[in-house]
Amino acid sequence: MSTLIEEAKAAGVRVYLRDGKVKLRGSDEAMEAIRAKLAPHKEEILAYLQSAEQHAAEFWPWAPYLTVSDVERFRTELVAMIEKLAEMEQWPDEHRDDVLARAIRGPLADLLPNLHHFNQRLTEATAEAAAREAVDKRTWRFDR
Repeated sequence: MSTLIEEAKAAGVRVYLRDGKVKLRGSDEAMEAIRAKLAPHKEEILAYLQSAEQHAAEFWPWAPYLTVSDVERFRTELVAMIEKLAEMEQWPDEHRDDVLARAIRGPLADLLPNLHHFNQRLTEATAEAAAREAVDKRTWRFDR
């Protein structure tokens, strides 16, 4: 099966799985040419792609498998962390926008380290703010 899929890839056709069905993407001419070769093996290709989809994490062994929704959720959390940190530390708008742009447009490999970094900085900033607030509060009164 992998040889047929590699042959399709060499022809510029991407073979993928969507909603349990085998789909092709590429130029019309290339797709028509490769479709005739793939059609007799449709069930085997379907099983191969389903197996590859289930074991996708094996190809990225040093990190957890992230689905699209995981990446979207992590990026949303990262943006919220950066905005809160920028507000707490009173960053200039240009600096905040630059950091946000780099975080949003950055490579996927930077996502988890950025989450860790900004979570740590936000935790420190929150602790500092709580300490300042505790010092500013009067726990007893002088005017008795």
